[in-house]
Amino acid sequence: MRPSSPSRPLLAFRRGLRAVRGVLRGGLVMHGPARPEVALTFDDGPSPEHTPAILDILAARRARATFFLLGTALERSPEIARRAAAEQEIGCHSYAHDRSAVNDLAAFRDDTQRALDLFDRVLGARPRHYRFPWGNPGRIAPRDVERLFGMVCVHWSGGGFDERSDAPAIVRNIEDALEPGAILLLHDGCAPGSVYEGSREPTVRALPRILDAIEARGLRAVTVGELLSA
Repeated sequence: MRPSSPSRPLLAFRRGLRAVRGVLRGGLVMHGPARPEVALTFDDGPSPEHTPAILDILAARRARATFFLLGTALERSPEIARRAAAEQEIGCHSYAHDRSAVNDLAAFRDDTQRALDLFDRVLGARPRHYRFPWGNPGRIAPRDVERLFGMVCVHWSGGGFDERSDAPAIVRNIEDALEPGAILLLHDGCAPGSVYEGSREPTVRALPRILDAIEARGLRAVTVGELLSA
């Protein structure tokens, strides 16, 4: 049995938090400008089981998204990562998704540099955006990430809770988060050691309905870079 989706009062509370625009904790972007666009983002991939299907759906619908790639997953599936980079936008989601790395600057620098070396070697390009493992900066200042590595740190304003929800619940959760400028969190892979290990097939099944909901609200799915552009 899948755990239940967040309660309506909790979702209302989160919508209240989303009223804060721009940045969270000194440089951590959580929302874009209030234009009729939303940024779909996918974390923890690429995965051979689910990323190709998600890319197929996005291509068929001419929708854009940003894939925050894990270094360990990129090593395992370089061809899928190359396809994601060719068709959509890529971001960095750390090398190992290690909670401890964000509590020590030296460890964080080593982990991030290892990931970026992989981006250079496998994809021939470096990402412009970074997402902290678990979304938690720990003791790392987001502005230091931009200073050291040239990447803007991106959080999210709402998500599908797809690590622990079935497809209909994922769609409902995203619908509750839809608004101009939203940055939406979904997953195409599973981080090492995650308590939410399992299939991302519900996310794949939910994606066409999510794109329907975005269109029905008069919004357009874009990349993080497109959403944050002037």
